[in-house]
Parts: sequence; structure tokens; C-alpha cells
Amino acid sequence: MIVSTKNEYSIQARYVIFAAGYEGIEIKKEKKASFVSTYTVTTNPVEDLSEWYNRTLIWETARPYLYLRTTRDNRIIIGGLDDTTTYPEDRDSKLINKKNKLIEEFNKMFPNIRVQPEYYLTAFYGGILDGIPIIGKYEEYPNSYFLFAFGDNGTVYSQLLSKLIVEEIVEGNSPDLALYLQERPLINKG
Repeated sequence: MIVSTKNEYSIQARYVIFAAGYEGIEIKKEKKASFVSTYTVTTNPVEDLSEWYNRTLIWETARPYLYLRTTRDNRIIIGGLDDTTTYPEDRDSKLINKKNKLIEEFNKMFPNIRVQPEYYLTAFYGGILDGIPIIGKYEEYPNSYFLFAFGDNGTVYSQLLSKLIVEEIVEGNSPDLALYLQERPLINKG
């Protein structure tokens, strides 16, 4: 297989592994991948956090969810309120409103802790519909593997699944690889 770069360089290899995070979707669309827009605020340093029991991480399971955590320098990171917007312009236009809502939600939980947003941002957040990563082997990309391991455990999944890919390439077979192929049926998370 020969892979060409934008700078017209060519790389010859027997196999190609695409492990490029979200950018892999730009090369090969995977219908089981799902993206949302997520929002976060980091506050100014807070003088007194004694009302916050052990500064414990808080993660709501409501939809849209909300999470809160503290930093070493007494800032508070407030995030969540994801939505299904997948267009950057639409996502970005909601940032100020989402920032204000995140602060408002924090104030409901901790009415005696006063915070000001110092930093805020938005980004896409991706996952696989059933929460299990995908190793893609597609006819239009012979001798190629796509590693789609997104979400909270993407780095861990990538390390584990890369071993299955190497096992198949080196030994000719990896019995566990089939569990992660794109053809597998989706597992119902509910």
C-alpha cells in the first residue's frame, strides 16, 4: 500500500493504521460514531470552599448532564449541558448562553459560594453509539485499520485495541479483534 501526504511524499507500507482521534472520521465516516457539543467554564480562584464536602467530584446523570470539580488553585470547573449541535458555527454561537447557564446551575447547588467565569470554551465530544470502541476494516481501504476509540476512555481503549491490531498483523489472527469490528451489532446501553 502507498500512502501519499499533502506535501506529495509517498510512504510505502504493508499495513496502515489510522489512529488519529476525531480526525479519522474525516478520512472514513463511521456511522456508529456520534458527536455532541459540550461546554465548560473555569472560574476565578475561590477563597473558601469549606461548604463543598471534601471537594468531591460531582457528576450528575441527568440529561443534559452537569459535572463540577475543583482545582489545586481553588478554581471550579463546571461542564456539561451538551447538545446535539454538530456545526461549529452553531455550537460557538451558544457559548455565552451555555456559560451563563453553567454558572446558574452551580449557584443553585452552592448558593453561598460566589464565582466568576474566568475561562470558558466549547468543543465537540465524540463517542461510539454503544460506548464500545471500533476497529474499522473497510473494503475501500485494504490492509488498513481504523481505530475509533473516543470518549472518556479513548486513550485506554486505544492502547488496548492497538495490541489486538498488532497481534492480527504479526500473528495473522487476533481472536478478540472481532468483538470490536465495525460489523458487530450495537449493544443497547439502556
